[in-house]
Amino acid sequence: MKGIYLYGIVGFPPALTDEIRGLGQTPVFLVPHGGLAALVGRSPFAPWPPNETHLTLHEAVVEKVMGSRPILPVRFNTLFRSGEAVIALLDKQSQPFRSALDRVAGKVELGLRVLWEPPRNAEALVDQEAGEGGPGTEYLNRRLRDERRQTSLRAAGEQLAQKVQARFRSLAVENWMQRLSTDRLLLSGAYLVERDRVDAFREGVAKARKEFSSLSFLLTGPWPPYHFVNGADDETRD
Repeated sequence: MKGIYLYGIVGFPPALTDEIRGLGQTPVFLVPHGGLAALVGRSPFAPWPPNETHLTLHEAVVEKVMGSRPILPVRFNTLFRSGEAVIALLDKQSQPFRSALDRVAGKVELGLRVLWEPPRNAEALVDQEAGEGGPGTEYLNRRLRDERRQTSLRAAGEQLAQKVQARFRSLAVENWMQRLSTDRLLLSGAYLVERDRVDAFREGVAKARKEFSSLSFLLTGPWPPYHFVNGADDETRD
């Protein structure tokens, strides 16, 4: 059964000027409606295997279009049964889509991950509190030490993450943040940045590397604004 694969939502006009091929090497085209358009391609109505080839093709289509206009990227494997279903989506979500497009116009997303080595002095201080007693008491003491260790490390990590994060607030319009999602991942962030401020953001990361020399910084992008579409992406699941 044939379907329609959705890559993203854009404004309309203009029409696409370059030939773009997406999943299955099928041509990408626009389905316009009411000043908006869905960026789509023909596809079997079945999920594509989420391998590197297919994920890269999906991303390449979105990145190709984002170079010439604002785009609201949607999830990989967003499928519709027909063009009429796509138009119904554009009609139903017209205002949220317009607001989201205004929000990301002229901006890109940059990703930043910051790794740290948790301080060992916090563990040593907690370990010094080992108590005496039988096996049951020792077990409870060990559990208590583990909880105190985690609390101490998280407090230290939160404080450091806030200091790092503060260095980038003025360089981005908005940000999306996770702190301490793993033991070594101090900070994982997405930043909505004006296109002409991307170099300034990179310089900010370079300064942060010098200031926080014990941390490892990984900056990626520019990307489509996946984290800043105001929930519009949630409406594209068929």
